[in-house]
Amino acid sequence: MIISRNLTKYYDNHLAVDHISFHVKKGEIFGFLGPNGAGKTTTVRMLSCLTKISEGEAFVNGYSVLNDKVNVKRSIGVVQDVANLFGDLTVRQNLRFMAELYHVDKKRVEEIIKQFELPANKKFNKLSFGFKKRAVLAAAVLHNPPILFLDEPTVGLDVRSSRHIQNLIVELNKEGHTIFLTTHNMAVAEKLSNRIAIINKGKIVALGTPQELKSMFTKMIKVEVVVDNPRKDFLKELQQFHPKVQSNTIIMSTKDLQEFLDVFYPLTKKYRIKVRSITSRGANIEEVFLEVTK
Repeated sequence: MIISRNLTKYYDNHLAVDHISFHVKKGEIFGFLGPNGAGKTTTVRMLSCLTKISEGEAFVNGYSVLNDKVNVKRSIGVVQDVANLFGDLTVRQNLRFMAELYHVDKKRVEEIIKQFELPANKKFNKLSFGFKKRAVLAAAVLHNPPILFLDEPTVGLDVRSSRHIQNLIVELNKEGHTIFLTTHNMAVAEKLSNRIAIINKGKIVALGTPQELKSMFTKMIKVEVVVDNPRKDFLKELQQFHPKVQSNTIIMSTKDLQEFLDVFYPLTKKYRIKVRSITSRGANIEEVFLEVTK
């Protein structure tokens, strides 16, 4: 659905996006992660015809971003990281205006209002931040585009609103929308994305499924231990596992779980440490992100 070949963007002498190549499959949620200034938003703006490509080429839904911008724009919905509907219009008026632009039946407006649980008669500038995000997302899908570009759709939201937006994203994906998702929220990216690309300083430095990235870029196992009294002399003998203490919980890392246990349990007996629980897990996407962008 999306093909990028050596996609490049210069701002004067600054290279913002550096000859990146990737593809997005039909029906997938494609996570696009990177630090501030890495080139995420610039990439979205190039693919959605909002800024000119300096070098390379891209195709969206089979249409050239360079030579067929009208059909590209017909194929996409874009949710930017800022709310961009008309503040003095109600939600329904905003959506009806969008429906006119895309020649969409007004019945679709009422369906979207119901699906997104929007306060139809409330002015956009009077909505809470969470409802503004919902309304902007509703406007982006009104014309039922095959591809959605979502730039930081959950940023600034409380837990409840963020979860609602995530559920809407999953629902839209199940309806057949291919989704290009940029986010700083690693947990959201890991939960929603079928594949993830990580961009750093304009270059893609990692690309794969969440599981592939976790197994490819880190071999460390995280161990969390809850004890009654994490004594300093006990912790000192565990320095090789880089212990971090949070109240009565000790978080450590190891490449070999059995090696860790062979060291840990004799020390609990030596210092008479009572262990309440012990759990282990592999790395998460946040840890992979930190490793490949450091």
